[in-house]
Amino acid sequence: MSEAPEQERDERVVPDSAQLTAAARALLAMLDRMEWKLATAESCTGGFLSSLLTDVEGLSHCLDRGYVCYSVAAKHDMLGIDPGLIDEQGAVSEPVARALAENSICLADAQLSLGITGFAGASDPDESEGAGVAYIGVAVPDQSWVYRVDYGERPRRDIRNMVTLAALAIGLRTAKDRSLS
Repeated sequence: MSEAPEQERDERVVPDSAQLTAAARALLAMLDRMEWKLATAESCTGGFLSSLLTDVEGLSHCLDRGYVCYSVAAKHDMLGIDPGLIDEQGAVSEPVARALAENSICLADAQLSLGITGFAGASDPDESEGAGVAYIGVAVPDQSWVYRVDYGERPRRDIRNMVTLAALAIGLRTAKDRSLS
């Protein structure tokens, strides 16, 4: 299990709906070719990733399931994440993103999962991370990785869109890497 890589603040333009849809289509098309299914576990994106994926006509069958687990209780009830982990590490952390991805793939009929946790708006003063920071966990049956993104303070919708695009790109890159091995 690897540590979360630090990344520079990303100053990219906020993706529009066409870019998000294209990214969702690219990931689903790759999964379809591989005959793989995807599971998602979303906190700060609130189901937006799953919604994008189900909107892609002809490929949405590649989504097995999506969990929206915003609260600590939901993370525990739906995915079995230990509330102690969240108390110790913070809800927005590498270990929680990894647990979201790993636990969702274990519960799903999927070969790839994406787990997202972050602060789309103002962060909790008790947390060590600030607004615009998210962790994206990705898991395949035998491995998992976590990526950290920091988009700074922006409107919630912008953060949600940017984090979702990053998750789609990470999912696509992971699927491509696995298809070559």
